[in-house]
Amino acid sequence: MFRAPKFLFVIAACPLLFLDPSLAQNAAGPGSPPQSEAEQEPQQPTVLPEVLVTASGGFEQRLEDVPFAASIFDGAELRMRARTMSEALASQPSVMVQKTSYGQSSPYLRGLTGYHNVLLVDGVRLNHSAMRSGPNQYWSTVDLYGIERLELLMGPQGVLYGSDAVGGVVQALGPKAEFLDPAEAGDGDGFRAGGGVYTRWSSAEDSYTLRFEGEMHSRDWSFDVGQTLQGFGDLRGGKDVGTQKNTGYDHQGTDLRLAHRLADEVILSLGVQHDKMEDVPRTHKTVDGLDWHGLKPGSEIYRLHDQTRDLYYLRGEWENGGGWADAAQITLSLHRHEETRDRMKGDAAGLPDGGDYQGFNLDDLGLTARFEANGAWDDRWSYGFEIHRESADSFKRKYDASGAYTSTSLQGPIAADATYTTLAAYVQDEIFVGDHWSVIPGLRVSRIDVDVDRVEDPITGLPTAFSRDWNSAVGSLRTLWRRDECLMAYAGLSQGFRAPSLYDLTSLDETSVVETPDFDLDPEHFMQFEVGGRGRSGGWHWSTSAYQTWIDDMIVRSPENATGGDVIKHNGDGWIHGLEGMVAYEWSSEIQTELWGSWMNGRVDQLLPAPGSTEVRRPIDRLMPMQARLLTRYQPNGAAWWSEAYVWAVDGQYDLSLRDERDSGRIPDTDGDGFADGTPGYTIFGVRGGRHLRKGAMLTIALENIGNVDYHVHGSGVNGSGLNLILGLDLRF
Repeated sequence: MFRAPKFLFVIAACPLLFLDPSLAQNAAGPGSPPQSEAEQEPQQPTVLPEVLVTASGGFEQRLEDVPFAASIFDGAELRMRARTMSEALASQPSVMVQKTSYGQSSPYLRGLTGYHNVLLVDGVRLNHSAMRSGPNQYWSTVDLYGIERLELLMGPQGVLYGSDAVGGVVQALGPKAEFLDPAEAGDGDGFRAGGGVYTRWSSAEDSYTLRFEGEMHSRDWSFDVGQTLQGFGDLRGGKDVGTQKNTGYDHQGTDLRLAHRLADEVILSLGVQHDKMEDVPRTHKTVDGLDWHGLKPGSEIYRLHDQTRDLYYLRGEWENGGGWADAAQITLSLHRHEETRDRMKGDAAGLPDGGDYQGFNLDDLGLTARFEANGAWDDRWSYGFEIHRESADSFKRKYDASGAYTSTSLQGPIAADATYTTLAAYVQDEIFVGDHWSVIPGLRVSRIDVDVDRVEDPITGLPTAFSRDWNSAVGSLRTLWRRDECLMAYAGLSQGFRAPSLYDLTSLDETSVVETPDFDLDPEHFMQFEVGGRGRSGGWHWSTSAYQTWIDDMIVRSPENATGGDVIKHNGDGWIHGLEGMVAYEWSSEIQTELWGSWMNGRVDQLLPAPGSTEVRRPIDRLMPMQARLLTRYQPNGAAWWSEAYVWAVDGQYDLSLRDERDSGRIPDTDGDGFADGTPGYTIFGVRGGRHLRKGAMLTIALENIGNVDYHVHGSGVNGSGLNLILGLDLRF
């Protein structure tokens, strides 16, 4: 287990401050004239060029041409605002980042989380058939510090991104391949090399981060490599909670990208990623869980998760090829996931009472081909196909109070031996009507086959096997109106689809409760109507959206008994609707203020505990409370420093699902009746700033939760950090 001493932060960072500034290179490459401090452009939150890679299936598109709510973030900005990729999304409307544990954060997008949202890593799906329905740690295996750009698409995106793309789609993109132009490369032997070191230290997180990067570019080759080492101690909450015991963990991330330019606009690239999270505690299930505001600690002595993710992909792509494949991206990928859980249960006296060690291995071999082409009537076609074949196995071994193994179970968290195959093809066309309107219809057809060779029969407990298959067709119809680049509006209907996964069909243990496998579940269907717009005028900049989502046959988990220790799965109907918006104003070239807010509500059919199992319509799990954020940035003209201050206000949430009411380990039970009542609201203040120390050296500082408030994101297993000082140092050479 990696647990480096904290003085490594100082050893790695401080000597580099005294490097000769002439060794640093800017983006223009060698030979560029040095800049004075006043001439340097401070590294502050910036507005990217208005393109969005994933909005049209992986091809660049201007943000003002995207017919639904979308956002884009620069990686350098995210490093200053968050410690993990999931938490980087917390600054957006209709997004709630729940933390089951300190190392297990999961975003809710428009009321949905887990396998109802799609995460793409360099264009490759991270979602797999063992992913759980609720908050889980899979998104935490994507290294924030290897991301150059993060994109967020809200609402169902079933046509372009297939199963699971219901709440939204997130694309995490690494460094884009860069090639030298002929003048810079000389006779073809020239190259440019560089690198950097990023260090981060946080007081309340008791954490450190080290990120090492290197790059080399020539006229036809581009190479980027990075290594991240992170250690998190026990998280310190606000003034009353203090240190939250048994919350720390370690993380390591490695990423490599190699690209070769075969012709002017034809690129072949290779990507490799390796991420490992070690000894991540699920604290709220243990005796070290919080008792704040009526939260109930668990009875387990410990519960530790290890998570490993490996990604390998080979991609060929081109642009301006003309004909039926004017632009193309063809990707062959292998995504490997390994997960283990080690837990020791406790008896009534708090002594070890035996435990288990379980896990799964899953390989996802994928082939994705995406194309764009101009149509005969000045329209633009997007089309392609995807093939994914997942192979999974699992295990579980039980041990006694001394740690000696006593038995081996038939399966672990999912089927002991299974394959999950997805075949899909899609087509979408943007038809331009006049000078201001476009209509965008789309269709995807999918085939899903599940073959389970070894699984525990829920009735007999003996090994059994089964096969299932489903066919689906989902569509979308959107319209976009553009007055000009400064004003646009959109409206549309979009469908989402999700076939039952291996987790739905075969899981015996949902990490918090016991559940029974169900081999006969039906697929889920969703439809959303969305209307909104974006614009800017003078110093104003704004965006807004309203949506209504209809839910059909969603796989719902309801408590099977009064305590909620067991759950029963069934298909239920329901709805979610909400409002979200942002408005910003530039008071001058030096000062800008931004305000955003969101509200949502949702209901879905659930089953009352036995006897009777009567169906009722109650709030969806972890319904996001109303929240708003106000931020003001200040950067003097020509200065090498910047600053910003913010306030984040979140309302209390007391509309609970049946399962929420029985989850008093994560939702407070203030009256002590054994049922959760809801999560109180909170208001957090903070400030951030940064300064160029010299060319290629940037120091950032942040003070979060200035009031040292004790607060709890709805449904989380840990409280947020208390008063938190964060120092960051970014060195480029």
